Amino acid sequence: MSDPDGVRRGDEPLAHALKRAADAAGCAALPAPEALVAARGLRRRRRNLAAAAACAVCLLAGSGAALGLRLQQGEPVPPASVPTQGSPSPAYSTDTPTPSATPSGSPAGSVSSGSPTPSVPPPSFSVTPTTPAR
Repeated sequence: MSDPDGVRRGDEPLAHALKRAADAAGCAALPAPEALVAARGLRRRRRNLAAAAACAVCLLAGSGAALGLRLQQGEPVPPASVPTQGSPSPAYSTDTPTPSATPSGSPAGSVSSGSPTPSVPPPSFSVTPTTPAR
């Protein structure tokens, strides 16, 4: 049968011996010196601070790298200024245009400027402001 404490009668001597051993060990145990506990706390604090700093550096470096990659994959940027009609961009002219000869019987008032006329009409650009995607 069992006692209300849950200990069988045959186990009572063993239970009493274990309780006496626990009491003796509890009285013999001494707490760690205060300086040792404080030093252990400082070491742990330094480790935590170093881990937080390393995480912050990794986060900033990763964010910078991701932003750099995202900026490289953007759309082409429109030109800073729209080219004028009289000066075509070298990227659009395929060959050097030759000046056209004016006939001797040209109407009065038409004056040849002597500058070459472009063979390809200049492209028209429309610049629209854009907002960055978030």
